[in-house]
Amino acid sequence: MIGLLLGGMLLFSHTSRTLTTQLEIKDQLIDNAYSGIAYAEANFKEIKPGQVLKMRLFNEGIDSVSISKESWGAFTILRSTATHKNVKFSKISLSGLISEDDKSLYLPDYGRPLSVAGQTRLENNCYLPKTGVKRAYIEGKNYVGSKLVYGGQHTSTNALPEIDPVILDEVTKLNGQFQKWEQRDSIKNSFANPGLHFIDDNFLSLEDEVVEGHVILEARDSIFIGAQAELSDIIIKAPVVYIESGFEGNLQIIATEKITLENNVLLRYPSVLSLIETTFPKTQNAQISIGKQSQVLGTVLALSQVPNFRKPVQLSIAEEAEVDGLVYCKGKTELKGTINGTIYTEKFYLKTLASSYENHLLDATIKNDLPKEFVTVDLFRKSKNLTTIAWLN
Repeated sequence: MIGLLLGGMLLFSHTSRTLTTQLEIKDQLIDNAYSGIAYAEANFKEIKPGQVLKMRLFNEGIDSVSISKESWGAFTILRSTATHKNVKFSKISLSGLISEDDKSLYLPDYGRPLSVAGQTRLENNCYLPKTGVKRAYIEGKNYVGSKLVYGGQHTSTNALPEIDPVILDEVTKLNGQFQKWEQRDSIKNSFANPGLHFIDDNFLSLEDEVVEGHVILEARDSIFIGAQAELSDIIIKAPVVYIESGFEGNLQIIATEKITLENNVLLRYPSVLSLIETTFPKTQNAQISIGKQSQVLGTVLALSQVPNFRKPVQLSIAEEAEVDGLVYCKGKTELKGTINGTIYTEKFYLKTLASSYENHLLDATIKNDLPKEFVTVDLFRKSKNLTTIAWLN
């Protein structure tokens, strides 16, 4: 009996030590995987897309970490796998560059002031034409504010800052295993797997499908997204994209002709709407329309690679709609709602039942109350370090 008890105690002690060692190794692997992500974010320019960088953290021990990066629309996917003998642990991050921009508004100096009426409110640092801001009377509404700008007022140059071409290339660059689109109920692809790129030659309609993860959906003509569709972390590409009222999701959209958000659409952080016109417009303006009570948390980008000054790209943000993040419109913007972040636009326009106005705002709000950790697309490539936006599966 004594021998059995002693043997049992020895076995228990050995098992306990083994379990403790395994837990310690797991904890170390988790720490190493996170450290690998941190290293990649601080040294992302040294890592080439598709390259696997193998390294030993702290230059000692038998533990190693493998790091890689991949563009995912406007953002970057970082993968870090820590290894100890035959045991592995991986982390995948969606990372982006934190903008160091302190502006709320940048309106180039084309020799005309910005006119404000009604409940319009301009806050934080506003870069404006030399002629500044003046009060206006529109639709029976005078400007009611006690100040024209509630913050710093600075003089702008005669042009918008140019977007870094590398950023534009990354926003529109797509990769993945090409597949013919076939209607199905669900597509879920882990970011640990190669990307899936589904293409339809004509029109693609997403009514109640669930599509998540490392997935690109593309159509040659247009894509319709219904209110019941469940889309998360994916990329949508088509000349025309239309989102039905009531939809909620997180995605990146790449279009060349038109993006329409009906009323009451919520695009969760960090979504991207990018409208990049690629052919010379002859009949109608390329346009992004954000409907009433819709909200976009992320980045809105509208520009033309072959601009026609008679038909510039347009951005329309309706009453009670809000964009939290960065807006860049190399064209004209109709703002009736709220920008919480930064807006760069060549000019504003306003349509009412009675008339049309240039460089006028009525009941609009421009402010910048975003937290420092809020990540948008670093259009001007000024930031130095990547930062984690979300952890991916």
